Amino acid sequence: MNSAYSVQYNNVRRTWILIFFFVALVTSSFFLLGWVYDNYLFPIFGLFLSVGQSLVGYFLGDKIALSFAKAREIKFEEAPQIHNIVENISRIAGIPKPKIYISPDPSANAFACGRSPKYASICLNQGLLKILDKSELEGVIAHEIAHIKNRDILLMTVIMVLSSLISFVADIGMRLMILGDRDNDKGKNPVLIILYITFLILAPLVSLLIQMAISRSREYLADATAVVFTRYPTGLIRALEKISTNPIPTTNYSTAMNHLYISEPKRVFGEDIKNIFSTHPPIKDRIAKLSQMA
Repeated sequence: MNSAYSVQYNNVRRTWILIFFFVALVTSSFFLLGWVYDNYLFPIFGLFLSVGQSLVGYFLGDKIALSFAKAREIKFEEAPQIHNIVENISRIAGIPKPKIYISPDPSANAFACGRSPKYASICLNQGLLKILDKSELEGVIAHEIAHIKNRDILLMTVIMVLSSLISFVADIGMRLMILGDRDNDKGKNPVLIILYITFLILAPLVSLLIQMAISRSREYLADATAVVFTRYPTGLIRALEKISTNPIPTTNYSTAMNHLYISEPKRVFGEDIKNIFSTHPPIKDRIAKLSQMA
């Protein structure tokens, strides 16, 4: 079994591998575009775009996520109970106390973000606070602090920004393909048309698969780590049950954030397909594993 330090190290290493992959992918896409249009500026633009987005994801990804959630930082005087819970669990986890944000979103959900424990934040939806009691809220907060402790938040926050870049690149390619250069037959190359139609179709699926690859196993680990922090699996079990049965949809978020949340916030597909393409393992499976720890 991997130690906490090996998990943290692997998450940091995977983040840099992922950044390298995205830089190579985006630069290659623009290189192809430049070859078709006979313009060497395209690959240079692609390189700067991919590197720039990687830096944005690393340094500003948490602020982007919190902005999507329309979250507001709360002070101790506004929510002393929440601050006390976060402080106590952070002390047990051995990390600095993260900043606490509340989103006005009426759905029951929560996420953590940031590039390191020193720069971490926890965001709780208003809908979550309405339905959970103290022990259940402790379970959710412990789950998010587990993500911070394990350095999952670095990988997950960067992924949020970079996965959206795939769709952005596909959109640029499609627009150029449609507009083209009316005075240049190369601008109407059917190979380019086929390539970018395929890329546009596959882009959302690629983003989803990347989110799935980094999220599913980490949710199980964060659940287990949360129980180590609270020594009370029933709290998290009841919280997951309430979250999964809450009918109110999430409104303040981007689909690129799906993997950040404790439970996937949006249902796009039918239930069977959803379980296959979900960024999270099924709630019932998570509850079953937590029940074994009770």
